[in-house]
Amino acid sequence: MNPKDFIPVPHLRQARNVLAIVPHPDDAELAAGGTVALLTSEGAQVTYAIATDGSMGTFDPLASRGEVAAVRRREQEEAAAVLGVKDIHWLGFPDGFLPDIERVRGAMVRVIRMVKPDFILTLDPWLPYEGHPDHRKASLAAVEAAIYAPFPLAYPEDFQDGLAPWQVGGIALALSVRPNTFIGIEATWDKKIEACLRHKSQFPKEVWDSMYYPYIHAMSAEWGREIGAKTAEAFKVMHPYHLHTIIDAWKV
Repeated sequence: MNPKDFIPVPHLRQARNVLAIVPHPDDAELAAGGTVALLTSEGAQVTYAIATDGSMGTFDPLASRGEVAAVRRREQEEAAAVLGVKDIHWLGFPDGFLPDIERVRGAMVRVIRMVKPDFILTLDPWLPYEGHPDHRKASLAAVEAAIYAPFPLAYPEDFQDGLAPWQVGGIALALSVRPNTFIGIEATWDKKIEACLRHKSQFPKEVWDSMYYPYIHAMSAEWGREIGAKTAEAFKVMHPYHLHTIIDAWKV
């Protein structure tokens, strides 16, 4: 038995309003930049919600958190523009010290109710060996927020600001070890790379050339072979109903 026989897997490429919720500036570009560019080129609206301010992203001991956050905010705005993303919600939590999921979840529910997406794109919170707590917390909070957002008694304070409950139609988990959706990005590969390189503070040339680019290219080529494409991005796409009390949801 497979849960998708009872609850169909939604189609990411058909999404017209996508909310990408990621832990840091640069995560959306690295994990799904080609798909984001493809969606916007086809008329979809993609909105970013960045959980942290990116203020820990430096090895310079003399830099201040405020300075680093300002640089990363500017880089993220430039990268988003390359991919056709116009709106960014900054949740403003401190980079490296994301608080408890319950607090983060509430902020994400609010953004979901504001944006009213038919799809949420985030990282897979169940990635084995993921050591960064921001990645684990932000991604799990995003999945939980998608489940909570349609319930009127969850975070009812949102209603005072005119934000109604909202049911998300699909969740796409990037960087998953069990992907079920592969999207060819040969047409938008150059935009993905350009957007990544707008994060200059994070990807100095020697680091990009020796580590990030070779790995991204190799993984994109491996995923591409799944669908006969030169390059692709991979996602675990699920309906929110798959993510609660479904024993064999891993099969979706």
